[in-house]
Amino acid sequence: MKILQVLPHLKKGGAEKVVIELSNSLVYSGEDVSVLLAYPVDPTINQEFLDNRIQVNFVLNAYKNKYSHYLKLPYWIIRNRKTLKSFDVIHCHLTYGLIFGFLIWILQKAFGRKIVLVGTCHLVGAGVGTFPRIFNQYISYFFDYFVLMAQDAKWRHFIGKQGKKNVFIITNGISSKSPKPIRHQGSKNKVWKIGTISRLEAERKPWLFIETFAHTHKLMGDNVEFLLGGEGSERESLQIQAEHLDLSKSLKMSGLVLNPNAFLKAIDIYISMNVEEITGIAGLEAVFSGIPVIGIQLSQSYVNGSNDWIWSNQDPTSVAQKIVDYIKNPTQLAVIGKEQYKIASKKFSVERMRDEYLALYKDSKK
Repeated sequence: MKILQVLPHLKKGGAEKVVIELSNSLVYSGEDVSVLLAYPVDPTINQEFLDNRIQVNFVLNAYKNKYSHYLKLPYWIIRNRKTLKSFDVIHCHLTYGLIFGFLIWILQKAFGRKIVLVGTCHLVGAGVGTFPRIFNQYISYFFDYFVLMAQDAKWRHFIGKQGKKNVFIITNGISSKSPKPIRHQGSKNKVWKIGTISRLEAERKPWLFIETFAHTHKLMGDNVEFLLGGEGSERESLQIQAEHLDLSKSLKMSGLVLNPNAFLKAIDIYISMNVEEITGIAGLEAVFSGIPVIGIQLSQSYVNGSNDWIWSNQDPTSVAQKIVDYIKNPTQLAVIGKEQYKIASKKFSVERMRDEYLALYKDSKK
């Protein structure tokens, strides 16, 4: 089966990581996979992690402005229709990919054959505004299969109200080739390191991490240090917030994390952003590294976080108190890390994610 994965670029990000993991796993299982990107970025950030059997193409040779790669799409699709119609499945990611899929739907008569269109929405619950959510909901009508990586109350209402039959939930999965879970047990004199990796953009609500750090510091004083990895437009405002909350000495903002493994080795507890019972890619990477994970819950209507495989709560104060409770009981913390690792290995592996997508791809060919 020939499969084309479409997304804007391969910068650092959860969606980009998912596409790489999925594409590699599809190739390992014998599928023919290509990746189409709007424009190239530094290949050492992510592209070099693609299997060398995966062909990578670009719509533009270089980034020009935020509109140019969109305006080029109709022309590019028509010019490359012979190549595009050789694919059995076109799998579209993020806004750029979804618009690409919509244009394929419009121009499909020119292809002379049916191409299966699959779209994945990577935005569920991630502090997404009304317009991006409505855009994703509307454009889902033009795909044979539209996949959510998580579900929240607004998407659940939309699916039920519209009677949508083409919307599916496929949670993210990543490779579990990380080292076996071995974590710091702590000691009476230990300074505990609490950390997270995030895009520092408003839609990700990174200030919730700073608030959680501040509440934890009030409870633990100099016995805790905090590491915040990632870059984005909110970095300066977060630094100001940290100074205002007296975190300057205990917080390190390391910037863009090119090597997550090195970052994760330096911390004892990871704080994730969860959408109901689902955590993000960075949270999964922490779990597969054996690090206990605690979640900040993004879904305001969700109430089952205390019973989930990753404990979560909407209130940074409650999250901070939970961190302190775990620090005071390192034996329990070690058990939690091992249990989370076992659950993730079963439910959030890249093989499980690949097989669920393959089931959709192949079902469409019946």
